[in-house]
Amino acid sequence: MNPRNDIPHAPETTAARAQQEHRAVDAATVEVIRHYLVSAASEMERTLVRTAYSTIIYEINDFGLSIFDRDLNLLADSTGLPVFLGANEYAVKKTFELGCFDDLGPGDVVMMNVPYITGAHTNDGVLVSGAFHDGNLVAYTCVRAHWTDIGGKDPGYILDSTSIHQEGLMIPGIKIFEAGEPNEAVLKIMRANSRAPVTIMGDMNAEVASLRIGCQRIEELYAKYGEATVEGAISRFLDVGEEQARAALKDLPKGRWEAENWMDNDGVDLDRLVRVHVAVTIDDDGMTVDFTGSDDKVRGPINLAIGMTQATCRIVFKSLTTPHEPTNGGQFRPLKVIAPEGNLFHAVYPSPVFTIWASVIGMETIYKALAEAMPEAIPASSGGDLGDPGFYGVEPYTRRQVWHQTNAGVGWGARVDCDGMNAVHHISQCTLKNVPVEVLESRLPVMVTRSGLRQDSGGPGRNRGGLGTVRNFHFLDSFGALTILKKSKTPGWGLEGGEPGPKNVAILKPNTDDPDWKERWQRDVIVYSDNDAVWGNTDPARKHAGMYRGEFGPGDEILYLAAGGGGYGKPFERDPESVRDDVVDGYVSRAAALADYGVALTDELEIDWNETKRLRA
Repeated sequence: MNPRNDIPHAPETTAARAQQEHRAVDAATVEVIRHYLVSAASEMERTLVRTAYSTIIYEINDFGLSIFDRDLNLLADSTGLPVFLGANEYAVKKTFELGCFDDLGPGDVVMMNVPYITGAHTNDGVLVSGAFHDGNLVAYTCVRAHWTDIGGKDPGYILDSTSIHQEGLMIPGIKIFEAGEPNEAVLKIMRANSRAPVTIMGDMNAEVASLRIGCQRIEELYAKYGEATVEGAISRFLDVGEEQARAALKDLPKGRWEAENWMDNDGVDLDRLVRVHVAVTIDDDGMTVDFTGSDDKVRGPINLAIGMTQATCRIVFKSLTTPHEPTNGGQFRPLKVIAPEGNLFHAVYPSPVFTIWASVIGMETIYKALAEAMPEAIPASSGGDLGDPGFYGVEPYTRRQVWHQTNAGVGWGARVDCDGMNAVHHISQCTLKNVPVEVLESRLPVMVTRSGLRQDSGGPGRNRGGLGTVRNFHFLDSFGALTILKKSKTPGWGLEGGEPGPKNVAILKPNTDDPDWKERWQRDVIVYSDNDAVWGNTDPARKHAGMYRGEFGPGDEILYLAAGGGGYGKPFERDPESVRDDVVDGYVSRAAALADYGVALTDELEIDWNETKRLRA
C-alpha cells in the first residue's frame, strides 16, 4: 500500500533517494530540522493541554503525541505517557497496513481504538492526520489521550472484564473529520455510547487542534527547505540515532539474564498470582527482550497488547542507550521484542485488555533481569505501582459524568552511589504529573485530610530506597472510587544485600457512625485483592486491600500508602549519621533505625555509639 495519494514512487524509493541525498545536507541544517520537528511536537502538546476538557489530560499528561515521516519512521514526540509514545508507532503502522490511510487527504482525521491495533485499551484511541506538500502526503501527526468514557461496562476504569466487547465502543480506523469537517454520523454514535459525551467531544476537538498545528508546522518546514533537504536530513538523523544506540550497546555487558515477578491477580480469578517472566539478551546485534516464559493469556483484563509491550521495552532500552537525546525511530532499530500470540504480553481477540498494568510490572522485571548483569548501573526496584484512587461519578457543579485519575508517588530504588528518590511516579509514568489536592477538592465531594511521605517505606540498605507517599481521602458525599493496583501481595527487591520496602496497600475505612454501613459496604464495595491476612488485620471496620471498586458515602475514608523503593547494599553498612539524619527528617522511625540499621538513638536523637557498635557486631 502507498501511504500517499497518486504518488508515482513507493516509500522504499523515497527512502533510498533520501539515503543518497542526506550526505548532501550539512550537519547544521540537519540539527535545525531535527529540533524543528521536536519543537512542533511540543507545540502540539501545548495546544492539547490548553484546550482539553479532562483533568487526566491537562493535569496528569495522560497522552502521547508523535510525528512520523511518509515512510512511517518516528521523527519526534512530546512529553507525555511514555508507554503511549512507543505504542503510537506500532498503531500507526498497523493502521496503515489495514489501508485506513489510502485516501487520506488534507484536513482528514482517522480514529483507531481497537486495542490489538493501537497497543492500549479502547479509551486510548489514536487519531492521525496527514501533512501535505505540493499535493503529496509527506508526514503524519498522531495523538492519543485517555478519554473519560467510551462506553465500557463500568464507569471510570474496567477491572474485571472477560471480553474485549465489555470494554467500550471500537472505532476501526474511520475518518471522524473529512476535509476539516466533522463526520457527524460517526460522532453521533460515539456520543450515544458514552456516559460523558460533552467531555469526550471536548477532548476530541483538543486533539484535532493539536494534529492541525503539527501538520501546519511540518508543511511550513517543507515549504522553507524543500522536500529533498528535509527528507535528506530525516534520513541522516535517523541513522545517527541508530549509531548512537549501537555505540552505547557496545559498552554494556553481553549475555542473557532472566527474572520473574508477580501481579496480584487478573481481576477475575482473585486468588491466583499472575507470573511475569522475562529473558533479556544483549549481543553484538542488539538487545532482545523475550516474554515467552510469562503466563499465557488470563481471563481478566490485564492482558497486554503487543504494541504496548514493545513500548515498555523501548523505555528500558532508551534509558540505557540514548536517555538524553530527543526520541526518533532510528534509536530503536537494535531492539527486538518477543511475545508469542496468546501470551500475557501479546493479547489476541477477544482477550480483555483494559487494565494495562502488566506494562508497569513488566518494566520492573526487565530492570530486575538487567540488574544481575550491571548492578552498578541499575537501581533496585521502585514501589512497583501507581495506586492512588481514581474517582468516578456525576461532578457536583457541572453535573457531568467524570473520571478523575490520581497517581501515587512511589519511592524509586537506591543505586550504587545514592539513595532512591522520594515520591515520584513509577518510571513507566515518569513524565506524568499528579492532580493537585486543590483541583480534587474543588471538583469532587472529597477532602484530602493527609498528604505526605510514608515513614519507613524506603527499603533498608547501605543506600536507602526512596519513600512512597501516603494520602487520606475523606468523602463528604456519595461518590465512586477505585484503585488499579497490581503489586500489593508480593514485595519488590533490593540489590547487593539491600531489602525491599513494605508493600502497597489501600486501607478502606467505613463511616461506622452510619448504622447501615455493613449492609451498604457489602452491597456497594468490591475488593479484588483482600490483603487483611497479609497485614494481620482483624478489625472489621478496616479493610486492607489491593485493587477495589466502590460507591463510598459521607464519612467514609480511603487511606492509600504507596510502597517505597528497594535498598542497595547491606543496611548495617549505612553510615549511622545518615540513619540519624533520616530519623530527624521523619523518613525512618527510631524503631526502624534500631531494627533495620542497628543504630541506637537517645531520646534527644543522638547516636548511642556503644549500643550501635554492639548491635552491628
